[in-house]
Amino acid sequence: MNDTILFGLIFAGVAACVVSFVGFHIYRGLHDSLTNAEIGTVYNFEYVQPVTGDAERYMAKVLGVSKFSDDWIARLNRTSRYRRNDPAFERSNNLITARTPDGKIRNFYAERTRNVRRPLLGGVVFNTGLASLLF
Repeated sequence: MNDTILFGLIFAGVAACVVSFVGFHIYRGLHDSLTNAEIGTVYNFEYVQPVTGDAERYMAKVLGVSKFSDDWIARLNRTSRYRRNDPAFERSNNLITARTPDGKIRNFYAERTRNVRRPLLGGVVFNTGLASLLF
């Protein structure tokens, strides 16, 4: 009887350690930046809205990375009507196209992100559909 209790406690301790490890890496992960994002990688980050300054947390899988030159941004600023008369608006060089757990495809400027983490098991969680339950 004592061996059963001892093995049960050891098993419960190991299970708690595994759950803690997985939880830590899903929510915290490794510190990273979206400026050097790779296609297929899952990131957990806060995106700051330029108009209001509010930050919203996202978990997203990178589908595409666009790096723009300063000449291209200057040409776009000359030809685009989007926020033309807003002196505070600035385009940045890195645009990330990503899919969120609810299936929406969004574009994020990498320079507007903060607290960027790359979850260790993010791909597994994202591909199995668990991300929609967690976020």
